[in-house]
Amino acid sequence: MSISRRNFVKYTTAAAAGTAIFGCSHNDSVSKGSGVIMPKSGKRIVILGGGWGGATAAKYIKLEDPSVEVVMVERQEKFISCPVSNWVIGGFRTMKDITKSYDGLVKNYGVKVVHAEAKDLDAVNKKLMTTKGVLEYDLLLVSPGISYKYETIEGLNNPAAIEMFPAAMKAGHETVLLAERLKAMEPGGVVLLSVPPTPYRCPPGPYERISLIANFIKKYKPGSKIIVFDSNDGIVSKGPLFKAAWEDYYQGIIEYVPDNFIKSVDASTGRVVSEQGDIVPEVANIIPAMKANQTAFNLGLMSNEGDDWVRAYPKTFESYKYDSVHVIGDATHNGAVGGVPKSGYVANSMAKVAAVQMVRKLKGLDPVEPTYVNTCYSLINETEGIFVSAVYRYDEKIDRIMSVSGGVSPTRNALFGKHARDWATSIWSDMLL
Repeated sequence: MSISRRNFVKYTTAAAAGTAIFGCSHNDSVSKGSGVIMPKSGKRIVILGGGWGGATAAKYIKLEDPSVEVVMVERQEKFISCPVSNWVIGGFRTMKDITKSYDGLVKNYGVKVVHAEAKDLDAVNKKLMTTKGVLEYDLLLVSPGISYKYETIEGLNNPAAIEMFPAAMKAGHETVLLAERLKAMEPGGVVLLSVPPTPYRCPPGPYERISLIANFIKKYKPGSKIIVFDSNDGIVSKGPLFKAAWEDYYQGIIEYVPDNFIKSVDASTGRVVSEQGDIVPEVANIIPAMKANQTAFNLGLMSNEGDDWVRAYPKTFESYKYDSVHVIGDATHNGAVGGVPKSGYVANSMAKVAAVQMVRKLKGLDPVEPTYVNTCYSLINETEGIFVSAVYRYDEKIDRIMSVSGGVSPTRNALFGKHARDWATSIWSDMLL
């Protein structure tokens, strides 16, 4: 099945309609060693990262041109969704609910999945070195996600502190750890959550988490509260809607302190020191400032010294550094691509654009004019939701992605909560099935 130019926008927005790096391998030819694995016989796109961007791109490249060989390199055996992981922390979903198989990509589209880690990149000779061996490519798509700037908080940049003060903005072990600590907390305990400075993954994500932790406390931990130290001067996304929900449902449970940076932590005592004082909470969710995943640095994808994010051209997502390497998702530099949030839906939308543009590039065709979409739902309890949405277009005059329309939900209600649940099911299907 090929995506025509006429259907380009339809596929880009397909998941929205549905709402009403890195083992073993799926491919037996992969073996241990440092030599070339899976020798290339035709046009090939290698994808590094099997998250929201990478998995979507793998599927949509094959939809655009089934003859292109797609090899996806991903460390994890299964896809674990960061969006919706707050529901696990809130106590009404499990990790099983947000963990999905890559088998649909393999069986339905012929995507080859290699569970390995990237070690190095030879962009001149178009070779990606992995822990399983060397993969040759014609084009490489990198969707590595984020990593944390632990060094910005004194005392945090060591394994003991990371375990004591989990960030849980990459779904997995830390998600489970935070959920378990909330369940084990005695009534009357204090939870501390810190919101990092922008830009960071999923702007409304920490505020949804605050709401769901408060909901959990209200139901199961009487006398407890959650204190929020926000590095920003106010709620970054959906502020009035979150504030109204907190006022109506969580008075006396949420204590919100804006413009308050975390200065240091002490894993031996559990103490957290901020600009406005220190505290020893029973449970601490410290979310540091963020940057592109360390893989992007290790592979030499940064074009400017001091950059924390990878610069890429927004029309095609070709990297500034190498014309054979495209970069999408949270790892991209907003100053280069434009003012889009670092969200799962944006990564999904970028992936569909990149899929079309990269296949056209292989065929020697000019890129098409792309559009991009974002919808972000947040639950404020187990049933009620709010949302923000936007449509973006590429502006050739300034070479940036710009918002052309959008808005937020007028209020919170159970219907939007249902839409949030339907959205998750729909977009996972869009990516993986």
